[in-house]
Amino acid sequence: MPIATLAHREPVGGALERLVLEVDAATARSHVRHGQFLEVRALDADGSDAGLGKGFFVLASPPGAPSFSLVVKPSAGVASLLVGAPLGTRFTISEPRGRGYPLEEQRGKPLVLAATGSGLAAMLSTMRARMADGDARRTYLLYGVRERSDVALREELAAARDAGMEVAVCLSREHADEPGFFRGYVQEIAHRHGWALTGGKLFAAGSHAMIEGMREVTPALGLLAEDVLVNF
Repeated sequence: MPIATLAHREPVGGALERLVLEVDAATARSHVRHGQFLEVRALDADGSDAGLGKGFFVLASPPGAPSFSLVVKPSAGVASLLVGAPLGTRFTISEPRGRGYPLEEQRGKPLVLAATGSGLAAMLSTMRARMADGDARRTYLLYGVRERSDVALREELAAARDAGMEVAVCLSREHADEPGFFRGYVQEIAHRHGWALTGGKLFAAGSHAMIEGMREVTPALGLLAEDVLVNF
């Protein structure tokens, strides 16, 4: 398996950390679709597998980037090791896996991005690509967290709004009286908005309940259940 070196780490809010892993050029080129993910394993000092299991993390960096960016919640296992390890620590990784999202097929068409919690990482490179392609105003981001303190990556959300993307932060446990914040689950807010998205798709990442809920509300959006696509 390829070797990756932890090169950068910073908090991004919501108890999440953004990490940068340096990888060799061949491994970087193997990332070909937005939303793909990595398997990561810890190494012992002698370079052997530490036997601590593996973790799976979505790539927040775009295809073709020279390094890999992850957004990680330090819950347990390899995630905690990634967040707590000194810079320069090496890990073994897989090449990027999963079907990812067929973003190239949605140019000029409506697109909903639905994510809960750290699943927002799966949408970051897609958001940037939609802005670069001039499709921000045809893009709708639904981001679900429990409370306002759980909101991460605020600068990225603000940049998306400034570019014309409709961004709805969905709070399941709290009401926030400010533009762009809504009380309820992601699928409830999607149903309430009722965007006309005929011909579009919906990329989803996060909890199983949210993904299934989005499939149930697709008729209100002018979509079919099979228009809800996941990255794995």
